[in-house]
Amino acid sequence: MKKLKEIFSKNDWFFVYDFIEKYLDLESESSKITANDLAKEINRILEEEKSGYRIIKRLVVPITNEQELKSLHKATKTKYDAVNVHMNKALLLYSRRKNPDYENSIKESISTIEALCCIITEKNKASLGDALKKIDDRGLGLHKALKSAINQLYGYTSDENGIRHAGIDFKGAFSEDAKYMLVSCSVFVNYIIEKWEKNI
Repeated sequence: MKKLKEIFSKNDWFFVYDFIEKYLDLESESSKITANDLAKEINRILEEEKSGYRIIKRLVVPITNEQELKSLHKATKTKYDAVNVHMNKALLLYSRRKNPDYENSIKESISTIEALCCIITEKNKASLGDALKKIDDRGLGLHKALKSAINQLYGYTSDENGIRHAGIDFKGAFSEDAKYMLVSCSVFVNYIIEKWEKNI
């Protein structure tokens, strides 16, 4: 125990979170205890200690709101591989403590909605805007205002220099921007899937 304390005291503040992620990976491969059970127990301790971090998909992320956590968890394990891949990448890029990549996290977040709309419309190479125009043909019946809101999110990622397009004036995205996009896109994905699966 003394040696462990020495290791933690000599490293950066986020080393403990890196350690937790590594521990979850190793234990889930070799232990009878599931990764979910471990994550629940560690989340209980993080909450008890008033930490600003929680575990999702074996990643320690700076999100503590229970509803946001549930939405993100649900959006990372849908039936649709392309959606899961983008959402997991967005989460990974956002949660990197030493070197977070908020710009690419935002890009991957909006790509989850784009991938889902392409799956629904069966137009694999369509942009999100084009897919949204055709989504009602598949019986989804999204309200105009909701389609507009999704288009506005997409427009934000397209207009901001350096997020979806390179720009000479790019100054970098902030953590709150990446968090907003991550959570918002997860909510939209879960909502669209629920509506879509009623029509399948």
